[in-house]
Amino acid sequence: MAPSKAAFLLADNKLQVSDLDDMNGSTAQESISEEKAPKKEETETTEHETNYLEGIKLFIVMSGLTVLMFLVMLDISILGTAIPQITSDFKRLQDVGWYWTLLAFFLLFEIGSAICGAANSSTMLIIGRAIAGLGCSGLTNGLLTVIVGAIAPRKRPLYTAVAMGIGQIGIVLGPVIGGLFTEHASWRWCFYVNLPLGGLVGLFIAVIAIPDQIEKERVSFGLIRKIIPKFDLTGFALFTPASVMLLLALQFGSGEYGWNSPTVIGLFCGAGAVALLFIAWEWRVGDEAMIPLKLVSQTVVWTSSLNFAFLMSVTVGASNFLPIYFQSVKGLSPTMSAVYMLAGIISQLIFLLFSGALMTKLGYYIPWALFAAGGTAIGCGLISTWAPGTTLAHLIGFQILYGFRGAGIQIGTVALQNALPPAQVAVGSSFLVFCQNMCSAIAITIANTIFQESLKSKIPIAAPSVGVQAVIAAGGSAEAVKKLAPAGSATMDGILRSYSESFGNVFYLWVGFSVAAFAVSFGMGWIDLRKLEKKKPVKPAEV
Repeated sequence: MAPSKAAFLLADNKLQVSDLDDMNGSTAQESISEEKAPKKEETETTEHETNYLEGIKLFIVMSGLTVLMFLVMLDISILGTAIPQITSDFKRLQDVGWYWTLLAFFLLFEIGSAICGAANSSTMLIIGRAIAGLGCSGLTNGLLTVIVGAIAPRKRPLYTAVAMGIGQIGIVLGPVIGGLFTEHASWRWCFYVNLPLGGLVGLFIAVIAIPDQIEKERVSFGLIRKIIPKFDLTGFALFTPASVMLLLALQFGSGEYGWNSPTVIGLFCGAGAVALLFIAWEWRVGDEAMIPLKLVSQTVVWTSSLNFAFLMSVTVGASNFLPIYFQSVKGLSPTMSAVYMLAGIISQLIFLLFSGALMTKLGYYIPWALFAAGGTAIGCGLISTWAPGTTLAHLIGFQILYGFRGAGIQIGTVALQNALPPAQVAVGSSFLVFCQNMCSAIAITIANTIFQESLKSKIPIAAPSVGVQAVIAAGGSAEAVKKLAPAGSATMDGILRSYSESFGNVFYLWVGFSVAAFAVSFGMGWIDLRKLEKKKPVKPAEV
């Protein structure tokens, strides 16, 4: 979801444009580096005066935020194994302040999940998913905003790592949980599971008074009337069709239309033309734009956003294709494929917590970003060499290297939280989440195209007696692949080799994304978190 200036105004009443004029990546770093390191006593006093959460209150809030992140990530991937049964059932295959703002988005997510679970038609299911998607769109950046308000700067890396680390488990476990629900209960529980866990999250967040580092005017109808004219509706009207046409072009091009189709080419051209109009409009509107160009053009903002987007795309993409290798090539069940993926999950969690804890002690975060991106590139490169006969040691060892991404998955958010003033963190976080969502959608489409095109080119050579369309239709499940040819035959060997080589080609893409994350890491700001003094709360300003 693109960051909305008006939504930010609701939380902050007014964006201090004057703060943006003199700030860019380098000047922010210079101003911070010139500050003298505060004494321990001064830091503790300042943090106490700003009323950050401590003890049991912090534990309760972080428990709620962690479960919330898990639900968001789980929702991304849980439907993968349930969609076949859903389409069979419906016989259709086509088809204010941040605190209250966060709770409003959360309520929409819960309502949408309930509608999906109770759906008796595909139309009702689509409506429910639209409502849940609208709610989910504000949860990740809302969660990051809560962390800024509730946790002292020197502790944020650790707690951000905890929340995001648990959230990553949701991405990996989603298909497994969805398969278990669909097979042993009902696909409806893929949605109902959000309700009890969501109720727990709402309770945790609602019972604790979370401090805010920006003083705000009380929410009222008068304030809302002032804010509504600030919405960049023209920008939204240009941005929406550009995004829809781009995603449709990618979807249609990798499907039945083909990349040479006039429909696909027209969609690409239309998306590009409208995108140029959108950029021109945003430039004309200036600080009232939906995406404030002055803010996102700062080096620390766009590099942090791209770093997070690239690493998250690798995480989401790999979680989709690792099960394909384990099931289609190794012949494992969905549950056992998840067991084989534990090496990467555990490795990622260890590096997440390890880097988060040490970052609070050592101060600098760029080394962790470089370490994570470089290690991920090496791990993905080694995974691309997997073949039908790859040993268990290589399966586990290469995933451990791939888990290095955990050391840097949260660095983009940490950089924004500490390089931007409090009044700009919400918009910066929204842009970061927007980049991640758009990049992941594009990356998954490209990866699917690479995988299918690779199979189409390799199957006629490795297994000429098997039709290409039969292989494509088989998908990646172990049972479907086993039906293509007799076990142990030369044809089956050729099919498995084609699957593994196509899988390897996809991981070349993730190597490229990891290298890109490494390259942009240098612009995220060489800042020592230990020397950051907490700024005084920003007083409310008139809209």
